[in-house]
Amino acid sequence: MQRPRISRSPSFTFPRWFLAGLALAAMGVDLKGQESPDWQALPVPEEVLPSLESILATAGERAPELVQIGLDRQIANEELTIARSRLYPSVGVGGNLGYRYVDRQGQDNDSNASGSVSIGASRPLYHWGAVNARVRRGEIGVNNSLLSTRRSFQATIQLLRAEYLSLILDQMKLRNLRLERSNLERELETAQSRFDAGEISEEAFLSAQIGLDRSMIAIEETVDLREETLREFMRVSGLEERPEIPVSVPQLDLNQIERALREGTVGPTWVDRTFAIQTNRNRLDQLEETETIIRSQQRPKVNFSASISQAPVNTATKNNVDTINYFAGLSVNWNVFDGFSTRANRRINLLEQRKLENGLLSREQELREEEQALRENLLIRLRKQRLAERKFQLDQRIYQRIKDEYGQGTIAENDFRVTQEDFYEEEYNLNVARARLLESISEYLVVVNRDRAVRFLEDAR
Repeated sequence: MQRPRISRSPSFTFPRWFLAGLALAAMGVDLKGQESPDWQALPVPEEVLPSLESILATAGERAPELVQIGLDRQIANEELTIARSRLYPSVGVGGNLGYRYVDRQGQDNDSNASGSVSIGASRPLYHWGAVNARVRRGEIGVNNSLLSTRRSFQATIQLLRAEYLSLILDQMKLRNLRLERSNLERELETAQSRFDAGEISEEAFLSAQIGLDRSMIAIEETVDLREETLREFMRVSGLEERPEIPVSVPQLDLNQIERALREGTVGPTWVDRTFAIQTNRNRLDQLEETETIIRSQQRPKVNFSASISQAPVNTATKNNVDTINYFAGLSVNWNVFDGFSTRANRRINLLEQRKLENGLLSREQELREEEQALRENLLIRLRKQRLAERKFQLDQRIYQRIKDEYGQGTIAENDFRVTQEDFYEEEYNLNVARARLLESISEYLVVVNRDRAVRFLEDAR
């Protein structure tokens, strides 16, 4: 009996050169007065897979990759404390205790145990803005450490999303491979009987054995790969127990996603909000504060100081008279010449600023082109996904009909199992496409700095 055959569609990925071509071919868009996309309408994996959401929330507290970043943040805070210390007076206490001997020519010598004590305080009074510049530079450093934490957490989230989706797909792939092995085992039993009866050659029988062995090896390789991915997933997320993995990737609302992408734009200033641009602008601000510090190095610096000291002093009438000295006033330090070191430092700082400014312009353009390319790629993926979902609905109808006919005994078991293999393979390909679409949406949200997963880090802090 001739039966409809479910065709297996090959997987498809867009090469990088194609995405770059889309970016170059994209038309310019006037962004003024247009609404931003409905970001909530662009789903991320944890929103359609609730079991992943709790894992990501845990990663905000336990992810080992964030420990190093957390230590860097603490270091930045301590460096800020050091910079702010110059705003307060520094207080010191000194003293000495010992034996003093004075040898006077032609007069009586003098010897006795003596000691002195002193208390002093000083504070920068006018350093041409260098003190405040150091404080501002420290504050910018703390802000950059926070941006670094968020950026690293975002990268961790992206890795966990990809690995979680891979675990789902590997689970489906194992199901398909085990079904294939079961079918091959039945075919081998049939081949054994036919070989024993002399109906097929030894080569045909050995070919069936090789097919079964190849299937078993594929299962072992997939199991090993899945276990490796699971171990990495648990290590990165900080999980202590094996997570439960869903059996499939849920269907997405494609109309909602396309509407959000087509009806809105990201706005003219979205680039300024990205982590990369914020970090580089902060570094540029730090260099400007450094310029203030360098300029102050060859200018007179005024400090206020005060001290109280007590020590035995020889006077005209009597030796070892306890004396208390009080002092309060201004002191000036001026580095008149330092071998052109300050001038060279200023030159280096200005060159660093120019290099960073040029890099910022280039990076901003790259981000805009990347956003356009990802948006176009998403729209193309959505069209392909619609076709894949429609084709799978047709495959489901064919499979259900063959399954019913098999239950009624109108078709052979072998025909049903072949159809089942084809259907499971198509279901796997459909889930691969759904996973890739989710990953593309996540990548797009990361590029435009709208990834909602950062909230897990904020909640954890």
